[in-house]
Amino acid sequence: MTGKEKQQLKILIIFLAVLGLSSLYAYRMNQPQTASAVQTPQAAQPANPAVPNDARIRLDLVEKPAPEDVGRNNLFQYRFGQAAQAQQPPAFTPPPVVVNQPPPGPLPPSLPPPPPPIPLRYQGYAHAQTGLTAFLADGERQFNVMAGEVLMGRYRVLRVSESLVEVEDLEYNRRQILTLVK
Repeated sequence: MTGKEKQQLKILIIFLAVLGLSSLYAYRMNQPQTASAVQTPQAAQPANPAVPNDARIRLDLVEKPAPEDVGRNNLFQYRFGQAAQAQQPPAFTPPPVVVNQPPPGPLPPSLPPPPPPIPLRYQGYAHAQTGLTAFLADGERQFNVMAGEVLMGRYRVLRVSESLVEVEDLEYNRRQILTLVK
């Protein structure tokens, strides 16, 4: 063995020792607690006395309504007592209105949302030896394209003229005409 191989062997042994210690530590951390380490729960302690900032509901102080009062109490309205409730006239309830409606039929199928517009603008053109070159922009970038080219792997330029560019969206299979922006 050469000196370099001995050094690599020492480093390997150190790495294996560190790996073994860390796996042992992780194993001990993931073990469930044993019965000797678990503390037994103490006997139930009496409830803490109420302090001014303690927000607890004391059910023993809540008034239990009589069976005829069930559903008549408005929790959001102050009660003046039984005498005030007896003086109030009964609320008028209009008779139910019956409207003759045709039976519900099957719902018409909902149409899918229309595809989004093509986000390109036709900004200009140039005459080249092979035809017209259109200058299209999508807000950040500008593209120089000719008829028949595919732009961004999604839009095919079908026709280029001095006043408009016809673009086909290959994903939604629809066409849009872009007019020259002045």
